[in-house]
Amino acid sequence: MTGHRERAILIPSSLTMESRDSRVNTLKVGQIARAAAVFQMNRIVIYRDPERNDSRFMAMVLRYMETPQYLRRMLIPRREELCHVGTLPPLRTAHHPINSKSESLKIGEFRVGAVVESVGSDNGVWVEIGINRPIPLRTEERIPVGQRLNVRIFSHEPLAAEPVDPKDIPHYWGYDTVVVESLEAYLAEKHKQGGYVVLTSRYGKGLTPEILAQMVQQGQKRDLAVVFGSPSRGVDAFLSKESMDRYEMINTIPHQGTETVRVEEAVFATLALLNLVRLED
Repeated sequence: MTGHRERAILIPSSLTMESRDSRVNTLKVGQIARAAAVFQMNRIVIYRDPERNDSRFMAMVLRYMETPQYLRRMLIPRREELCHVGTLPPLRTAHHPINSKSESLKIGEFRVGAVVESVGSDNGVWVEIGINRPIPLRTEERIPVGQRLNVRIFSHEPLAAEPVDPKDIPHYWGYDTVVVESLEAYLAEKHKQGGYVVLTSRYGKGLTPEILAQMVQQGQKRDLAVVFGSPSRGVDAFLSKESMDRYEMINTIPHQGTETVRVEEAVFATLALLNLVRLED
């Protein structure tokens, strides 16, 4: 991850409007999650589209994919909407380890954990971290059972962990999922905070090495938000003209051979190009 700046992609709640097949839509949302992980985006924002509001389903699938496999049964309730999650590809990020042997854990290693016992005394908090048994958590707080948190291994004998702030984790550690009512309001707040907003549109400037270089210069040391339109409407349908003029608007597929480009295709294409010249801290 580039420092600890926010790197967000914004997608509409109507992402799934082209199909009523829940398996197809599960895979479609899964592609967004994979793109976010591949290109180290640490936030996925779902903004409301009045044409179709499938944000509940989308958020459930995104959060399911981001949750480490060993915590899903504990943290994700069984729901009919998640009946096709078995078809989703794994994220294979650093916070989704495949090694479950306690003896292979290293001092200083980070894990995502969930509290399985909290009795409020010394060593009274125990966390599940994906090995063959829960381990004690060194903390003076009483953390509720079921709470998800990031931990760092600090001892082998006995095996124990301590809570860690996400800012202290030096590598990519997944994304969070946020649902907002208004794209306009969300971007206005990010702009007010000094964030750099990029709109994707077939009517935007064709992305060239020169424009990429300009974007790097303008976006250095700033949060990044990359916005995508809906399957039926561009970003201009959700923003005022004043907003459209305020933000950077680019076309990352200027010579498309198809009449339309699907949102998930645009996400991969755009993030791949922006990844060529990272907006470094």
